[in-house]
Amino acid sequence: MSQQLQSLDGAMSSMQLGEAKQDEQRDSGRTKPSKPNRINITLPPPQRNAQMYGYYISQKSLYEAACSLLAKLHPDLSETKARTNARVNPSYSFKKTFHIQSLSTAYAILPPGQAVPAEYIVDGFGLVLYIFNDQPDSYHRRPTQKQVDELTRFMGREPQWLVDVSPARFCR
Repeated sequence: MSQQLQSLDGAMSSMQLGEAKQDEQRDSGRTKPSKPNRINITLPPPQRNAQMYGYYISQKSLYEAACSLLAKLHPDLSETKARTNARVNPSYSFKKTFHIQSLSTAYAILPPGQAVPAEYIVDGFGLVLYIFNDQPDSYHRRPTQKQVDELTRFMGREPQWLVDVSPARFCR
Protein backbone atom coordinates (compact mmCIF):
# COMPACT_ATOMS: atom_id res chain seq x y z
CA MET A 1 0.00 0.00 0.00
CA SER A 2 2.78 2.45 0.90
CA GLN A 3 4.52 1.62 -2.40
CA GLN A 4 1.35 2.46 -4.32
CA LEU A 5 1.03 5.74 -2.41
CA GLN A 6 4.65 6.62 -3.17
CA SER A 7 4.25 5.87 -6.88
CA LEU A 8 0.97 7.82 -6.96
CA ASP A 9 2.62 10.71 -5.09
CA GLY A 10 5.55 10.63 -7.53
CA ALA A 11 3.20 10.64 -10.52
CA MET A 12 1.25 13.57 -9.09
CA SER A 13 4.35 15.65 -8.41
CA SER A 14 5.76 14.97 -11.89
CA MET A 15 2.43 16.02 -13.40
CA GLN A 16 2.44 19.22 -11.36
CA LEU A 17 6.03 19.94 -12.39
CA GLY A 18 5.12 19.31 -16.01
CA GLU A 19 2.14 21.69 -15.77
CA ALA A 20 4.25 24.34 -14.06
CA LYS A 21 6.93 23.99 -16.70
CA GLN A 22 4.34 24.44 -19.47
CA ASP A 23 2.94 27.50 -17.70
CA GLU A 24 6.46 28.95 -17.38
CA GLN A 25 6.99 28.43 -21.10
CA ARG A 26 3.70 30.13 -21.94
CA ASP A 27 4.45 33.00 -19.56
CA SER A 28 7.95 33.50 -20.90
CA GLY A 29 6.64 33.64 -24.46
CA ARG A 30 8.66 30.62 -25.58
CA THR A 31 5.64 28.67 -26.78
CA LYS A 32 4.17 29.92 -30.00
CA PRO A 33 0.76 29.06 -31.32
CA SER A 34 1.03 26.71 -34.24
CA LYS A 35 0.36 28.35 -37.59
CA PRO A 36 -2.16 26.68 -39.85
CA ASN A 37 -0.89 25.20 -43.08
CA ARG A 38 -1.62 28.12 -45.41
CA ILE A 39 -2.36 27.61 -49.09
CA ASN A 40 0.88 27.38 -51.02
CA ILE A 41 0.51 29.61 -54.04
CA THR A 42 2.87 31.63 -56.17
CA LEU A 43 2.16 35.33 -56.40
CA PRO A 44 1.80 36.77 -59.89
CA PRO A 45 4.35 39.38 -61.05
CA PRO A 46 3.74 42.75 -59.33
CA GLN A 47 1.57 45.30 -61.06
CA ARG A 48 0.51 48.86 -60.36
CA ASN A 49 -2.85 47.57 -59.08
CA ALA A 50 -3.44 44.98 -56.39
CA GLN A 51 -4.13 41.46 -57.59
CA MET A 52 -6.83 39.33 -56.04
CA TYR A 53 -7.21 35.57 -55.87
CA GLY A 54 -10.89 34.82 -56.22
CA TYR A 55 -13.98 34.28 -58.30
CA TYR A 56 -16.07 36.42 -60.60
CA ILE A 57 -19.62 36.47 -59.26
CA SER A 58 -22.84 38.15 -60.24
CA GLN A 59 -24.52 40.58 -57.85
CA LYS A 60 -27.60 38.37 -57.81
CA SER A 61 -25.62 35.19 -57.01
CA LEU A 62 -23.61 36.99 -54.32
CA TYR A 63 -26.77 38.32 -52.68
CA GLU A 64 -28.66 35.01 -52.88
CA ALA A 65 -25.71 33.02 -51.52
CA ALA A 66 -25.20 35.57 -48.71
CA CYS A 67 -28.89 35.32 -47.75
CA SER A 68 -28.79 31.52 -47.80
CA LEU A 69 -25.58 31.29 -45.75
CA LEU A 70 -26.85 33.91 -43.31
CA ALA A 71 -30.09 31.97 -42.77
CA LYS A 72 -28.01 28.90 -41.81
CA LEU A 73 -25.72 30.92 -39.55
CA HIS A 74 -28.51 32.84 -37.80
CA PRO A 75 -31.80 30.94 -38.14
CA ASP A 76 -33.48 33.33 -35.68
CA LEU A 77 -32.74 36.40 -37.85
CA SER A 78 -35.80 37.88 -39.54
CA GLU A 79 -35.93 37.68 -43.32
CA THR A 80 -35.86 41.48 -43.60
CA LYS A 81 -32.72 41.77 -41.47
CA ALA A 82 -31.07 38.90 -43.34
CA ARG A 83 -31.72 40.59 -46.69
CA THR A 84 -30.44 43.94 -45.39
CA ASN A 85 -27.28 42.36 -43.97
CA ALA A 86 -26.69 40.40 -47.18
CA ARG A 87 -26.91 43.63 -49.19
CA VAL A 88 -24.75 45.74 -46.86
CA ASN A 89 -21.99 43.19 -46.20
CA PRO A 90 -22.34 40.13 -48.45
CA SER A 91 -18.90 38.76 -47.59
CA TYR A 92 -19.80 38.46 -43.85
CA SER A 93 -21.73 35.22 -44.28
CA PHE A 94 -19.01 33.77 -46.52
CA LYS A 95 -16.34 34.66 -43.93
CA LYS A 96 -18.30 33.02 -41.12
CA THR A 97 -19.31 29.93 -43.11
CA PHE A 98 -15.91 29.15 -44.63
CA HIS A 99 -13.79 30.63 -41.78
CA ILE A 100 -11.77 32.80 -44.16
CA GLN A 101 -11.32 36.22 -42.58
CA SER A 102 -9.61 37.77 -45.61
CA LEU A 103 -12.65 37.19 -47.89
CA SER A 104 -14.04 40.34 -49.43
CA THR A 105 -15.60 41.77 -52.57
CA ALA A 106 -14.14 44.20 -55.08
CA TYR A 107 -14.17 45.07 -58.76
CA ALA A 108 -11.61 43.74 -61.22
CA ILE A 109 -10.37 45.02 -64.53
CA LEU A 110 -11.70 42.76 -67.26
CA PRO A 111 -8.79 40.78 -68.74
CA PRO A 112 -8.20 41.48 -72.42
CA GLY A 113 -9.10 38.54 -74.61
CA GLN A 114 -10.87 36.62 -71.85
CA ALA A 115 -14.63 36.18 -72.13
CA VAL A 116 -16.36 37.17 -68.90
CA PRO A 117 -20.09 36.41 -68.66
CA ALA A 118 -22.23 39.56 -68.76
CA GLU A 119 -23.88 38.83 -65.39
CA TYR A 120 -20.50 39.29 -63.66
CA ILE A 121 -19.97 42.76 -65.14
CA VAL A 122 -21.03 45.93 -63.32
CA ASP A 123 -20.28 49.31 -64.91
CA GLY A 124 -17.58 47.80 -67.12
CA PHE A 125 -15.79 45.93 -64.31
CA GLY A 126 -16.05 42.37 -63.01
CA LEU A 127 -17.51 41.82 -59.56
CA VAL A 128 -15.21 39.55 -57.56
CA LEU A 129 -15.48 37.59 -54.34
CA TYR A 130 -11.81 37.30 -53.46
CA ILE A 131 -10.08 35.08 -50.94
CA PHE A 132 -6.98 37.26 -50.45
CA ASN A 133 -4.87 39.64 -52.48
CA ASP A 134 -1.17 40.11 -53.15
CA GLN A 135 -0.76 42.85 -50.54
CA PRO A 136 1.34 41.73 -47.53
CA ASP A 137 -1.42 42.03 -44.87
CA SER A 138 -3.89 40.01 -46.89
CA TYR A 139 -1.38 37.51 -48.26
CA HIS A 140 -0.07 36.65 -44.78
CA ARG A 141 -3.65 35.96 -43.65
CA ARG A 142 -4.38 33.65 -46.57
CA PRO A 143 -6.42 30.57 -45.67
CA THR A 144 -5.57 26.89 -45.70
CA GLN A 145 -5.87 24.76 -48.81
CA LYS A 146 -8.80 22.93 -47.20
CA GLN A 147 -10.70 26.21 -46.71
CA VAL A 148 -10.09 27.23 -50.33
CA ASP A 149 -11.19 23.78 -51.52
CA GLU A 150 -14.46 24.04 -49.56
CA LEU A 151 -15.19 27.50 -50.99
CA THR A 152 -14.27 26.29 -54.49
CA ARG A 153 -16.74 23.40 -54.20
CA PHE A 154 -19.40 25.88 -53.12
CA MET A 155 -18.61 28.29 -55.96
CA GLY A 156 -18.41 25.48 -58.54
CA ARG A 157 -15.23 26.76 -60.22
CA GLU A 158 -11.57 27.40 -59.52
CA PRO A 159 -10.34 30.77 -58.22
CA GLN A 160 -8.02 32.84 -60.39
CA TRP A 161 -5.77 35.87 -60.13
CA LEU A 162 -7.62 39.05 -61.09
CA VAL A 163 -6.43 42.66 -61.21
CA ASP A 164 -8.17 45.09 -58.84
CA VAL A 165 -9.54 48.35 -60.23
CA SER A 166 -7.83 50.28 -57.42
CA PRO A 167 -4.06 50.86 -57.37
CA ALA A 168 -2.20 48.81 -54.75
CA ARG A 169 -1.51 51.76 -52.45
CA PHE A 170 -5.27 52.11 -51.80
CA CYS A 171 -5.73 48.44 -50.87
CA ARG A 172 -4.66 48.41 -47.27
